[in-house]
Amino acid sequence: MRNYSYNVYSLSIHEDAEHDLDALWEEDEESAAIMEMFLEEVEGSQELLERFTDNSYADHLHDPGFDITRWRVMWKDYPLWRLRLFNVPMGAALRRIVYTFHPKERRYYVLGIVPRDFDYDPSHPLSKRIVRVCAELGLS
Repeated sequence: MRNYSYNVYSLSIHEDAEHDLDALWEEDEESAAIMEMFLEEVEGSQELLERFTDNSYADHLHDPGFDITRWRVMWKDYPLWRLRLFNVPMGAALRRIVYTFHPKERRYYVLGIVPRDFDYDPSHPLSKRIVRVCAELGLS
């Protein structure tokens, strides 16, 4: 008898990221729709989820395209990633999806949908919020 191992990943959107998305709907409906559509596509695709921890990964085949990198400044203490969409209208291009991976649960948690200009500064309130949630998930 053969046994096949099958990695199943899942995606959860933290309530803070839900609030970020709600605020984006108020500010820029087109960008919010793109973000929401992208997250729904990813949630249903093991192939895409498998790429979410490939540092410096870029996907030019999907629409929208995206790239992934580690949040370098935080990486030593927190397994945080950022995803950037490209080939999208400017409003969506100016946002980043910040997430973490919980290996025991095999689950990705979207922790924020943040403006690019917060510049990943560890002292920024968004950074502190994201780090707090990451620690609450037991990933620090």
